[in-house]
Amino acid sequence: MSWLEPVLVIGGILTAGFVAVWLFQRSLDQPGGRAGLGTGGNGLGLVENLFSPGRGDAREELDRQKKAGAVLPSADDEQPRTDAEFDEDGKLTSVTLRRVNPTRPADD
Repeated sequence: MSWLEPVLVIGGILTAGFVAVWLFQRSLDQPGGRAGLGTGGNGLGLVENLFSPGRGDAREELDRQKKAGAVLPSADDEQPRTDAEFDEDGKLTSVTLRRVNPTRPADD
């Protein structure tokens, strides 16, 4: 009976491992089962920065650029100017939009 006990223990451990993996795979198929799995996705990012710092910095810069917002015009940029024309009754007949540089006087 001395050889039977280790075989039963190893068999029980393997069976428990297979059942655990099978139950985990089934839980992934449920609605929302894969939510939160990407939280550890950058676990090897530190290793990449250690062995290839330039590549890691480039990847981080690309991620920052993807998350960056749109560039807004500054006060020095050309601002749109609206010219509206009305008829005798005060009804709007046309609207003209043009870019005007605020440092130069407008062409009227």
